[in-house]
Formats: sequence, structure tokens, C-alpha cells
Amino acid sequence: MWAVEVAGVAKSFDHRPVLRGADLRVEAGQTVAILGANGSGKTTLLRLVGTLSVPTRGTVSVFGRAAAPTPEIRRRIGFVSHESLLYDSLTVAENLRFFAGLYGLPRHRASSILDRMALQALAGRRARVLSRGQRQQVNLARALLHDPDLLILDEPFTGLDLDAAARLTATLRDRATRDRTILLTTHDLAEARALATGAVVLLDGRLGPITPPGDLDETALAALFGDTRR
Repeated sequence: MWAVEVAGVAKSFDHRPVLRGADLRVEAGQTVAILGANGSGKTTLLRLVGTLSVPTRGTVSVFGRAAAPTPEIRRRIGFVSHESLLYDSLTVAENLRFFAGLYGLPRHRASSILDRMALQALAGRRARVLSRGQRQQVNLARALLHDPDLLILDEPFTGLDLDAAARLTATLRDRATRDRTILLTTHDLAEARALATGAVVLLDGRLGPITPPGDLDETALAALFGDTRR
């Protein structure tokens, strides 16, 4: 059984094609980085896998089941996107306790994840005063609350300082050792090489084969969609 299977997927917005027959198979326990330029369709692809959108054509499956927004599928997915799901009027701890309740988890799970991710200093702050990087870290904590089988991350290092980036890297490596599947997007080849067991390039709405990140040619990628290093 594949953790993620994308077959012949096309997606258009206002008759403008973004994906043009994308195919992808990700094994359970694998960490795969999707590389592509800004606007190439990486976010669109993740939203399809995360059950937040539906394809114009083709099929998307998660752990052998259609990627539909059912409770059974959603409980297996943790999603961190550019759009924050935090409630600005609530504190960080209140937000996490709220989301823990949605998953039927005990309230103390919020405190546990804050400890694990070194975010207790933010617990009493309201979400509206968080910096972009802090909000990104709390959104990751929210996505990990229910220990999902599949973690989907859209440009997860955006806005993070060096310490936060190091903690994120450690968190993702820990999940990889516990056979959790991770699907992330990036335009930074160094990020892909540091984290992923496989990488795939999204170009002209189609996905190439999954290859070891170390096998990707940095010069060729730069020619395709610009410098892959920040």
C-alpha cells in the first residue's frame, strides 16, 4: 500500500491548468521533497493530497483510500500550509487545547507538544502577536498533536530563524525514524538533501521520478526554475 498515490492528476483554476497529469507514489515511512519554482503548483498538489481540494481530473489516494475530507482520513494527516489555522484571539496554549479537543485528545497533550518543541515561552501569548516564524512553529505543533501518519509541509522553513530551523529539522528526522511519512515542498535543494530520502521535480505541471536528493544536478535545476539555494 502506498502512503500517497497521485495518478494522472490535472488541476485547473478558471480554465488555467496548474497540474497537467501529475503522477506520484510515496511509500509509507518515506520523506519526499517536491522541488519547484514559485507558482509551479506545489501548494496545489499538497492541498489535493491533504483533502483540501479535489482534482479536475485523475485520482488522489492516501493509505489506499480516496483522499476525501472524512474524519478517518483527516486523523491520519497533519498539514502545515501558508495559511494559519490559529485563532488570533486565543493564546497559543488555548489554540492547541482546542485542536486537541477536536481530535478527542486530553488537554495535557497541548502542554506536552509545547515542551517537546521548546515553545512553552509562547504558551500565554495570543496568536495575533506572534511573528511569522513563531506562528509557523505553533502551526507545526498543531499538526503534530495527533501524531499523524502523514505530515504535509508547504515550504516549512519559511520565516524560521536558525534555532527554529534546527528544531524543525530534528523533529522531522525523529518522525522519519518512527516510520512516519513526510511530504514537503521546497525550492531549496539544500533543504531537500538535509531531510528527504527522495526528491521529485515539479515542472510544467508534471512530476518527474523520485530520485535520491544527492543525485539531483543543482546547475540543471537552476536552469529550470532559478537558483535553488537561498
